[in-house]
Amino acid sequence: MTTSALFAGLATLDIVQLVERLPSPNEKVAALEFAVCAGGPATNAAVAFARCGGAPTLVTALPAHELTALVTGDLSRCGVDVLAAASYDGPPVTASIMVTRATGDRAVVSPSGVATGGGLAPVTEAPLDGVGAVLIDGYFPEISLPLAARARAAGIPVVLDAGSHKPHTDSVAAACDIAVVSDDYAPPGTRGEPEAVLAHLAGLGVGTAVITRGAGAVLWRSPQGAGEVEVPPVSPVIDTLGAGDFFHGALTWRIAELGRDDARLGEDIAFAASVVAESLGSFGTRAWLG
Repeated sequence: MTTSALFAGLATLDIVQLVERLPSPNEKVAALEFAVCAGGPATNAAVAFARCGGAPTLVTALPAHELTALVTGDLSRCGVDVLAAASYDGPPVTASIMVTRATGDRAVVSPSGVATGGGLAPVTEAPLDGVGAVLIDGYFPEISLPLAARARAAGIPVVLDAGSHKPHTDSVAAACDIAVVSDDYAPPGTRGEPEAVLAHLAGLGVGTAVITRGAGAVLWRSPQGAGEVEVPPVSPVIDTLGAGDFFHGALTWRIAELGRDDARLGEDIAFAASVVAESLGSFGTRAWLG
């Protein structure tokens, strides 16, 4: 039976341009390559989960708009089912992204406030039968928080994907079993220092936490212990877009496939880091899928 998981959160339409450098004010630059695909933290995590061999379902909000077909069509090609649990007005949230060729760094502009402002009325509840794990990214909390509560009540591990700390993040983190955050995650009073961040998460009731640090070692702490995992070196790095999301998706696959085991967390992190390494050598978030 194929391993399945639910990924609740943001789905965007991404317009990605590869450039030599970012433009100055009032300047136009020519793109070397471009791509149009679905994006968002939970969305890209689901794509990585499918790449690992799993059967993911993205639970999100999408509008009744002609551009939405571009999002769902791309995800279908990637092996991701989509459950539109709610809707909103206008076009899908669209992200404009520029990736600098020399470094792989990306600049992102996205009106994601629609996904955090509240007011959605979910109309569809995602079934939990056969689900091995649930990941939530903090967006559309009207969808993700009830889903997380149902999953935990059913004994299904819930993973948090948090790239940065936002006003609503603490309530989302408290709904999860495992928090996976980046080194940009800096709750008030922590200054982003790893020990302070881990203590902050523990104070919310999250005893198992992972901090990703780009090319630096991944830090982890659980009731079973603590440690760090070196990530595979990649040269050259072509594009870092989606790298953190792919890490979350691969880690969720390990948890869904093998069961949650904090004693195995270091091995799971090493696996997820190896999946990310595959994604860094090509432009965009789809070429590495093969």
